[in-house]
Amino acid sequence: MASRSSPPVVTVNESTLTPVLTLKGHESFTPSVSYFPDGKRIINGSGDKTIREWDLEAGKEIEEARDVCEQEVHTVRVSRDGRWVVSAGGSINTPGELRVCEVETGSVRMLEDRINCIDISADSTLLVGGTDYFTVRIWNLHTGKLVAGPFKSAHNVDAL
Repeated sequence: MASRSSPPVVTVNESTLTPVLTLKGHESFTPSVSYFPDGKRIINGSGDKTIREWDLEAGKEIEEARDVCEQEVHTVRVSRDGRWVVSAGGSINTPGELRVCEVETGSVRMLEDRINCIDISADSTLLVGGTDYFTVRIWNLHTGKLVAGPFKSAHNVDAL
């Protein structure tokens, strides 16, 4: 005779996320945030044309770190070694901004093209960026020189 077993009972606990910190300062949307390697600071970019650095332990902006851009900031990224902060943005019908800042020296280098998404290689030597025009480029962070690309994607509007 076969025995019947009932399915296991799964208990779902509802939890509510309660903010422990509210960071105020931006006057527009903030589409991108990146942690510094120490986990104690973050940096974010905003449609209000600023990039702000925040001290998470103190719960406030690090005022002297604010950077004002000419256009909306779409994305920011901190390298894994904390040496570089890269931001990219722009608006319709503008050439865009791609800024590479060396944190220790504060030197800023502008690169070409309007970039919407970026990432930095695990060894913090290369920057990759994607554009509105379905292209990808790779730069050397130390020199600012383009090392590969542009690579065109095989985008077909009819296939969407």
